[in-house]
Amino acid sequence: MPLYCESLQSWTSAKDIFCSMFAHQPNAFWLDRQHHPTAPYTVMGVGLPSSEISLDQEFDDLELPFSFRPMLIGVMHYLGSGEFRVAGDWLRVDRAFVYDHTDRRLYFIGRFASRAEFEQWHHAALLRLALIGGDSARYELHNPAATSPELVCLDSKAEYLEKINTAKGFIAKGDVYQLCLTTQLAGEYQGDELSYFLRLRKTNPAPYAAFIRVATKTYVSISPERFMAIDSTVVTSSPIKGTRPRSEDPEVDAQLATELSESEKEQAENLMIVDLVRNDLSVICEPETIVVTDLLRVRSYSTVHQLVSDVSGKLRPDVSTEAAIAALFPGGSMTGAPKIRAMEIINELESANRLGYSGAIGFISGNGNLDLGMVIRTACFDQGRVTIGIGGGITSDSDPETEHQEIQIKARAHVSALSAAVRW
Repeated sequence: MPLYCESLQSWTSAKDIFCSMFAHQPNAFWLDRQHHPTAPYTVMGVGLPSSEISLDQEFDDLELPFSFRPMLIGVMHYLGSGEFRVAGDWLRVDRAFVYDHTDRRLYFIGRFASRAEFEQWHHAALLRLALIGGDSARYELHNPAATSPELVCLDSKAEYLEKINTAKGFIAKGDVYQLCLTTQLAGEYQGDELSYFLRLRKTNPAPYAAFIRVATKTYVSISPERFMAIDSTVVTSSPIKGTRPRSEDPEVDAQLATELSESEKEQAENLMIVDLVRNDLSVICEPETIVVTDLLRVRSYSTVHQLVSDVSGKLRPDVSTEAAIAALFPGGSMTGAPKIRAMEIINELESANRLGYSGAIGFISGNGNLDLGMVIRTACFDQGRVTIGIGGGITSDSDPETEHQEIQIKARAHVSALSAAVRW
């Protein structure tokens, strides 16, 4: 179907628009990109759920300032093997609102059988927008945010420390250089997931924040990490390896950031994944175009400092969107190096299937563009139960106690927002 788009200069906030238009809709999505460093375009709307969808591209297009086009929005699952399928919790999307945070302009974009049908949808939306004001505050007032009395770690501290030592044994034998070992927190909850997201995004702004409701599941993400993006012919991945907590004392906070930037262990860990990503990109990109555009940069978020690198390349014209995703998925920062052997060891060591955690979250467009965050710092709510994946990279130099402290730091934002006690 043809693609249509109109825009409106809007002074209404994105959160008020979502709460007015989509808060009570099933299968709703809000890719909150207000703090995205290069593409601050929030995407919101509703779709039709599907667990596995082909990536047949729609080739008609429009000149627009953002890369999103309607097709797929959702969460891609980590399946725990080298087999790649676009499996997960997906919404098939044919229309959406796109909010430009720089110019405060709202775009209405969709695929419709005719211009007349698009205009009918567009004009109905304009009538609704005229009534919006303060909707997010009213929503939070009448819908108390989700809370959990207690979250329990899947692996006790003793069990997790033992698994770290086992992982170091595999590293000592030369099976892998690095391994991402994960576990999860889980517990019962009461309250509203969207109000929880509204609370969390105030205190923990993130470039890949998202609220996605698919059937019975709701994903609330404040992910800081880009798994991969394709914009025209450029593929970019931004692995994160290396973490330090934030401090309210500016001097101590600066010292922690400096300590991270100068840590030989963290630098080595990050460089291993950079090499892995470069190798993955070599399968789909023109080799001479693969570059590290930003290496070992400390980027600071609400609760942590992290060490981040950006790796990019020019996509070969014969490579499909699905092939491009398959070459990079799952992200090396969430597996280890070498990737295949790391995944085999992960399957042996970890106590549960990761599913959404360690996968990807975001959109895949009908023109081949995509922007997918890593599914970290993400809570999954499902029928009264909430789970939060946590983990960290293990190397030969890892101190088990320090690694356990790191997963506690990574869980801090969600644990605090849920007002939960944690049984480690």
